Amino acid sequence: MANLLILSCSDRKVKGTIPMPALERYDGVNYRVIKKLKRDGKFPKDLDIVIISARYGFLEPDDLIEYYDQNMTEERALELRPDVLASLEEFLKDRNYEEIFVNLGKTYLLALNGFKKFLSDKTKVIYAEGGIGQKMKKMEEWLESKIIEP
Repeated sequence: MANLLILSCSDRKVKGTIPMPALERYDGVNYRVIKKLKRDGKFPKDLDIVIISARYGFLEPDDLIEYYDQNMTEERALELRPDVLASLEEFLKDRNYEEIFVNLGKTYLLALNGFKKFLSDKTKVIYAEGGIGQKMKKMEEWLESKIIEP
């Protein structure tokens, strides 16, 4: 069964004027973990990623985005929430996940508030807790637990 990672955008980004896929644009610690697993051929095969962006709201990894510098505020999260929830509902419509790992700060979580109503009762939602390093480590361990060795 498939799994889903919900991740916030990153303050650290690859600079440049040409739009690039969100997964390539963002360059924070969480994205470095994902990129390393992909480079090493160890990224879980049945795992999807959704990104919540302070600028764009709901993103998928291949969505092309421009370089930007915008922080997520409570006001911005609440402004984005209706569109984020609508996009997430559409995204989840034909998917059934065993687990969803949510790696978002408390302000980003405001944009996602209420998303569980779109999930099956059987879907387990795990929230990363602690500081950024602790959240990254928990995400890395979760991702590694989803790797199916041949």
